[in-house]
Amino acid sequence: MNVTCHNCKTKLNIPDHKIPKDKDLTLACPKCKEKIRIPVVKQQKSAQLSLEDRLNALVCIDDNDLKKKVVSIIRQMGLAAEIALNTKAALNKMEYHIYHLVIIDESFDQKKGISGMMDRMNSIDMSLRRRICLVLISDKFNTNDNMAALNTSVNSIIHRDDIIHLETFVSGVLADHKNFYMVYNDSLKLAGKA
Repeated sequence: MNVTCHNCKTKLNIPDHKIPKDKDLTLACPKCKEKIRIPVVKQQKSAQLSLEDRLNALVCIDDNDLKKKVVSIIRQMGLAAEIALNTKAALNKMEYHIYHLVIIDESFDQKKGISGMMDRMNSIDMSLRRRICLVLISDKFNTNDNMAALNTSVNSIIHRDDIIHLETFVSGVLADHKNFYMVYNDSLKLAGKA
């Protein structure tokens, strides 16, 4: 796993077999001695989803190599992946389909790109927005930088260098997203509003 120190930006490569599967790992940066926390990644029960659980994903990436990697991984996970060529196409698709996962690269469609997508995400009805897990692929922010995710109005961020761990990352993000809204959704069902 590739990890970047939040303090001095030193990049570390930690062998996967040295990372515990059942608990968080905290280690000291060899350069600045700052503590680096690596949270446990929750695994989905199965990489393949049943038909009733099949989720739709919208991929908004310009870079062809990155797009191919992401779409391949998403489809291997059992999600139905669609590709948007530009912001206008992405917004049109979102008008008529529900996408449980939207993955957008920060360099997508330089004309409107991420700002156009975020304007749309921030203006849709909250009952629909809660169903969408929005993931930003970034060169600027570290993977799982929760403050940057909050600031950019996305559910989670993955650094471009960590794309090789996308399957594990997306599994964890989707599980966290589902768990986060579970009580809310159950309450709506009990109240007869869902």
